[in-house]
Amino acid sequence: MEYANAPVVDASITLTTKSMSKFDYHKAMRDGHGYNIYIADLLASFGVPNVDVPEFTIATTHDQIRDKTMNEKDVIVDDFILEVKSSSRSFKDVDDFPHNPLIVDTVYGFDSKIIKPFAYVIISQITHNLFVIPVATKYDWGIQEYYDSQRDITERFYMVQKRHCRPFIELVDILLERANERTNQMQ
Repeated sequence: MEYANAPVVDASITLTTKSMSKFDYHKAMRDGHGYNIYIADLLASFGVPNVDVPEFTIATTHDQIRDKTMNEKDVIVDDFILEVKSSSRSFKDVDDFPHNPLIVDTVYGFDSKIIKPFAYVIISQITHNLFVIPVATKYDWGIQEYYDSQRDITERFYMVQKRHCRPFIELVDILLERANERTNQMQ
């Protein structure tokens, strides 16, 4: 098996079979989908209408991975797309988040999306506390390269200063206002 140690290349990410065994991508995707459902349920509990989480699928080929990167939507509220990112960090709110600036997304992941999200919802895997990064702040984002020891790769990430992040309840308010505007337009 000469190919066993050959690198697997997908766009700008190079993975070795060694790093693939260290990081369980399928588990990470399943866990991520669970956070998508959690956020959708939370939005619905606040009365936000038309919240949907697309069906969970696992991409297994390079073409499927590329398509998922370009087209995946974590949570959909009417015509708004919310990207959900879980963090292994413990925090109460954005001010308590241990880093500044903080990671928004990979440059490749964000730039590849055909339809950009309205906002990123950041959730602590430990506390389940939340904050939001509005994509309207994109012009204030920087780019930083980091080594990801779990996946054994170096990636370029979009970074944002904490001052551009908002409390989750502000996103709820915007989505409720938007729903009310749509209802009033239909009457």
